[in-house]
Amino acid sequence: MLKYWRLNWTLQQIFTIRNYRKHNQILHSSWKYWLTLILKFFPSIYKSPICLKLKEGGSFIVKDFMTLYIYNEIFVEKSYDYPHLKAYQPVIIDIGANTGLFSLRMKQLYPESSLYSYEPFLKNFEQLEQNINLSKLRNIEIFQKGIGGRTRSEKLFLNKSNLGGHSLYEMEARNSEFVEIEIIGIADLLSNLGLDRIHLIKMDCEGAEYEIIKALDVDLVSGVEIILFESTESVYDLNELLAHLGSIGFSIEFKENSCNYIARNLKFTD
Repeated sequence: MLKYWRLNWTLQQIFTIRNYRKHNQILHSSWKYWLTLILKFFPSIYKSPICLKLKEGGSFIVKDFMTLYIYNEIFVEKSYDYPHLKAYQPVIIDIGANTGLFSLRMKQLYPESSLYSYEPFLKNFEQLEQNINLSKLRNIEIFQKGIGGRTRSEKLFLNKSNLGGHSLYEMEARNSEFVEIEIIGIADLLSNLGLDRIHLIKMDCEGAEYEIIKALDVDLVSGVEIILFESTESVYDLNELLAHLGSIGFSIEFKENSCNYIARNLKFTD
């Protein structure tokens, strides 16, 4: 099934003419994207990392096929460009930072932003650090930690075919292999940062968003403007999660083209 999906997506990329124009607008030396797409589709052919440079600033390393899919989601489809943040120097928390492409896009959109990026899996974290250094990003702090409802050690189950698919849920990762990670409870995270205002909390954490959001209360989110998350409905009741956000003062919007839920704190709406 996954191999079929990869083949279908790759063929769509190659045979959709407008894609060539899009990548040319986004990347320096866009031909490298197409070469990388073929080389990483057959990972045994070329295992070395390939660097792609973005015209709006920054570069990132491609070590496997899924990085190209995530690049398309963030830089081509611009799935995280909305909602637009009004602040000139927004504070952004990136939960599930993966290899740092979301953080890199936020720095393109908001150069004066302050970012706090959390990624628990060592290989992803090392690539996150590499991409930040390669792109010479400033005002960004990175942590090799997961975020959850409470502080603890936990099993992270590894998705062997998707570097963005590691999960606290074995059924979501579709694999029983795991590593032990450190998790910071969301209340401890917010307390440790000690910030009066957080303009955006982004969560892409394969099911952990449930326990994080359920641990939030009115006091904890008093300075949080927007929570942006991708749901994982296979492991929890989404309606329960949305109801909880409503009970602590958030309105909910769903962006179908990006599959993201946007929760806005009514305290900060005009």
